[in-house]
Amino acid sequence: MKTKKTIFTAALAAALAAVSPSFSPVPVLGSAVCEAMVPYENEGMTLVVPGYYDELLYTKVFKDDAQGRLFSVTEAKSVVDSWIQKQRDDGPGWLFTIGRVNEARLHELLCGDMSGADVFARDKDGRYYIFYHPTDVRFVRQDTETMHRDQKIWSDLNEWAHTDVRVGFIENNQLNGIRYDNSSVSMYLARAAYERGVNYTVSTNQYGPLSPSSEVEAAYFVERLIQNATYNMVDKELTPDGQYVVLNFPDEKIRFDFFNLGDNYVREVHDDGYEILYQIRFDDGVTKASKVMNKWYDALAAAR
Repeated sequence: MKTKKTIFTAALAAALAAVSPSFSPVPVLGSAVCEAMVPYENEGMTLVVPGYYDELLYTKVFKDDAQGRLFSVTEAKSVVDSWIQKQRDDGPGWLFTIGRVNEARLHELLCGDMSGADVFARDKDGRYYIFYHPTDVRFVRQDTETMHRDQKIWSDLNEWAHTDVRVGFIENNQLNGIRYDNSSVSMYLARAAYERGVNYTVSTNQYGPLSPSSEVEAAYFVERLIQNATYNMVDKELTPDGQYVVLNFPDEKIRFDFFNLGDNYVREVHDDGYEILYQIRFDDGVTKASKVMNKWYDALAAAR
């Protein structure tokens, strides 16, 4: 349920004019309205929107949504202008949606491409929260002049959406922050952990490949590799020398080499010779991917 104090200030009056030709995109910072926060509530969760943005936005609160969506926020003027122009593009003005999924659904998602969907929090009941966002620009105006004029407010709304919303949502709902990488490496790691019947092996330069074992929980190792981590593509010239642990998917003709030396490098290798080098950054600053992989290999060897 939305609750709001009635605040009559020049800044809010300007915000209410968002759909008029005389709309001024810059809120009057420092006025009382800037201190007002507008809460939206749904299923025990609260999304808080700054008062000086609220009247520029359409915030939808979902009820019993099959996809687990809780809130969706859109810039109102983009919606209006798209209808005036009779455009039927998907989601004009859409800024973000916050959704909630259970652990089983999260595992399914992690096994595929999650472009435009970022896991950012977990609650005490083991449910996960996802920040959905467009991967293209949804800013719509009737003409170029209006678009240039309103560019500042569109940029400000996006900065708020991508910088402040998740932090505030975690704080206001007593959640624990958590991230999952969704690079190609992490998708294959997730498949090894969460998909049934996936054909993969773990090996080293010194010892041969070992297949999965029912006595070894792959998820224990995988979660240490994809949780609160970022896999960045880097120049292949940075490829370290020396030993590495191999995670191989023979059916897909792809493997991943986790190097013992260097600063958390992993190489993606395809059968046709195509290679990508990644460097992993863990939030804790201490996790070593190759050590996790070596422990995984040792666990499989001990289970034989």
